[in-house]
Amino acid sequence: MTQPAQYFIHSYKTKLKKSLSLLFACFIISGVLSQEVSDEKEELLNQMMSEHSEQLTRPVVDSTKLYSDLQRAVKLAIRGNFKMQLAQAYRNLAQWHNGNVSLDSSVFYYTQAANIYKATKSFLLQAENHLLLEDIYKQRGDYVNAMTQDFKALELYEQQQDLSGIAKSYTRICDLLYYQENYSEGADYCQKAIDIQKQLDVPEELAISFRYKADNLLILERYDEALSAINSAITVLKDVGSKEINIAPNYNTRGNIYKYLERYDEAIAEYKTCYNLAKAYNQERGLIPALANIGHVYRLQENYEEALPYTLEAIALMKKSGNTQNLFENYMHASESYTALGDYKKALEYEKLFSKERFNNLEEIIEQLETELQIKYETAKKDETIEVQDATINRQRRIQFLYIGIALLLGVILFGMFFTIKNNKRKRKALELLNDKLRDNQKALKDANLKLKSSLSELKSTQAQLIQSEKMASLGELTAGIAHEIQNPLNFVNNFSELNKELIEEANEELDKGDIKETKAILKDLSENSEKINHHGKRADSIVKGMLQHSRNTGNTKEPTDINALAEEYMRLAYHGLRAKDKSFNAHLETHFDDTIKTVNVIPQDIGRVILNLFTNAFYAVSEKQARLTEKEARSYTPTVSVTTKKVEQYIHISVWDNGDGIPKEVLNKIFQPFFTTKPTGKGTGLGLSMSYDIVKAHGGTLEVKSKNQNYTEFIITIPIKTKRA
Repeated sequence: MTQPAQYFIHSYKTKLKKSLSLLFACFIISGVLSQEVSDEKEELLNQMMSEHSEQLTRPVVDSTKLYSDLQRAVKLAIRGNFKMQLAQAYRNLAQWHNGNVSLDSSVFYYTQAANIYKATKSFLLQAENHLLLEDIYKQRGDYVNAMTQDFKALELYEQQQDLSGIAKSYTRICDLLYYQENYSEGADYCQKAIDIQKQLDVPEELAISFRYKADNLLILERYDEALSAINSAITVLKDVGSKEINIAPNYNTRGNIYKYLERYDEAIAEYKTCYNLAKAYNQERGLIPALANIGHVYRLQENYEEALPYTLEAIALMKKSGNTQNLFENYMHASESYTALGDYKKALEYEKLFSKERFNNLEEIIEQLETELQIKYETAKKDETIEVQDATINRQRRIQFLYIGIALLLGVILFGMFFTIKNNKRKRKALELLNDKLRDNQKALKDANLKLKSSLSELKSTQAQLIQSEKMASLGELTAGIAHEIQNPLNFVNNFSELNKELIEEANEELDKGDIKETKAILKDLSENSEKINHHGKRADSIVKGMLQHSRNTGNTKEPTDINALAEEYMRLAYHGLRAKDKSFNAHLETHFDDTIKTVNVIPQDIGRVILNLFTNAFYAVSEKQARLTEKEARSYTPTVSVTTKKVEQYIHISVWDNGDGIPKEVLNKIFQPFFTTKPTGKGTGLGLSMSYDIVKAHGGTLEVKSKNQNYTEFIITIPIKTKRA
C-alpha cells in the first residue's frame, strides 16, 4: 500500500473516532437532560396526587372537575411510565367512585392498583389495597369476596411480620363475621386484634376493635361484656383527643346495647348524639343507622308518631345511597307503625315493599354473580387497552432514541429494528392469548347462568314438595283431634246401649213377676238412656258434618263464617291432637270471644289451617317448656293457651296466646321466612308460619307476633270484615 493511501486511511479512522465520540457525548447529554425532565415530571405528579388525596378527604365543591383532574393524573403517570404514581392515581379514582356510589368502578380501579403493587413487589401497599377492596365488597353485601380480600391482606402482613397490619386484618375479619352471623368467632378475632394493638399504641385502631367486639357480644346476649367493650372504645378515643365524628359510631353501638337492655331513653340519647354528629359532618353512612335505630326504639315504646318520620328518612337515605342491606326491616317497621296509627292503606303499601324486598334474595344472588362475571370481562378488556397504550408509549420512546443516535453504526440500527419486530410479535401473541381468555370467560358466564337457572327450577320444585308435606302434617294434626272428638260420643253411645240391654232383661224379669211399678221405673230409665244415646249420636253426626263442611273443596270462594266457632273448634282439635300423641299432657284452655262478631267472609278451610297451625305451635311450645322444667318448677307452672277475638272498627282480630318459652329477639324478624324454624331438626318444615302469613295476606289482612323470651308468645291475625270476593 502506498504512503498516501496509508495516510488517507489513518486520517479517516481518526475523524471517524472523533465523530463517534461526539455522537456518544450527545447521546449521554441527551439522556441526562431527559432524566432531569423526567424527575421534574415525577415531582409535579407527586404534588398533584397529594392535592387530590387531600381533596378526597373533605367535601368536594366541584366533583366533575376533580374527576377530570384524577383522569389527567392517570394519563401523565402512564405517559411517564411512573408505576407507583399510577397505582396511587388509580386508588384516588377508586375513592372518588366510592364517594359517588359507583362501587363497580371502585373495584376496577383498586384492582388495577393491586396489579401494579404485585408486579413491583410492594407487598405492604398491596396488602393495604386488599383492605380497601374489602370495604367496597362489604358495601355491596358481597361478604365472600370481602373475606377473601381480608385473608389475602393477612397473608401478606404475616409474610412481612407487620403486627399493625395483622391486627388490622383481624379486626376486618371480625366485622365480616358479624355480617355472616358468626358472632362467637368474630368476637375471638377482635380479641386477637386488641391484644396486639394494646402493645403497639394505636388507639384509633384499638377503639375500632373494641367496637366490633361489642357488636358481636351484643348479639350473643353478653350485654355486660358488650357494654364494657364499647365503653373502652369511647374512653380510648377521648383520651387521645379524637374528633367527635370518629367517636360517633361507638355512640350508635352503645345505643344498640341500651336498646336490648330495654333502657330506651338512654338508647335514644346515644342515637341522637350519633345522628347530630353525622349530620354536622355530612356523613351519610352515619345518618342511616342512627335514624333507623331511633325509629325502632320509639316503635318499641309504642310511640309510633315519633317513630315514623325517622324510619321513613332512613328508608329514603338507604335507597339514595344504595346501602340497602337493612331496607326490608325498615319497610316492616314502617308498615307496623302505620298499622298502629290506623293508616291501613299506607301499612299495606309498606307491607308490599317489605314482602318484595324479602323474596328478592335469590334474584339478587343471580344478579350479583352476573355482575361479577361482567366486571371480570370489562376488567380484561381495560387491561388490554392499557397494554396497547403502554406499547405505543414505548414505541415512541424508542423512536426518539433512534433520532438521537441516527449516526450510529448500521448494525446497531438493524439490531434495534430486529428487537422491535420481535417485541411486536410477542405482544401480538399476548393479545391473542388474552382474546382466548375473554372467550373462555364469556363461555363461563353462559354456563354459570344455565346452572343458576337449573338451581332455581330445582328450588321451586323442592319448595312445592315441602309445602305439600306441611299440608299433610296439618292434616295429621287435624285427624288426630277429630278422632278424639268422635270417640267421646261413640263411647257414650256404646255404654248406654249396653246398659239398655241389661235394663230390658230386668224389665222382662219384672213383668214375669207381675211387678208393674218396677217395670215402669225400668222403662223410664230406658227412655232416658235412649235420649242420651240420641244426643251423643247427634253430637258425633255434627262433628262429622262440620268437618265435611270445612274440608269440602270450594276453590277460592269466600263464604260467611262464624269466626268464634271456627276458632273454638280448631283449638279443641289441636289440643286433642297433641293429647293423642302424649296422654300425660294437659293444658288450661281459655276462650275470650267477642259476641258482637257475627260472620266474616273468608275461605274457612284456609283460615282454619292458619288457626290450627297457630294452636299446634302454641300447644307444642307449652309442652316443650313443661318437659324441660325441673319437678319443683313444674309444680308452679300451668301450661296455658288462650284464644281471643275482637272487633275493632272494620277489622277482626284473632289472638292466639301461650305461656311457653317465647321466641328469642334475634330471630323474631325471621319466623315468617320460608324454611325458617325454631324447632329441632325433623320436627318442623319451616313452612307453617310462612304459609299462614301468605294466606292471611291473601285475605287482605296481616299476621303479627309479639313475644318475650322465657315468658310468652302471641300471634295476632287481623282480617277486614268487608273483603272482595275471591
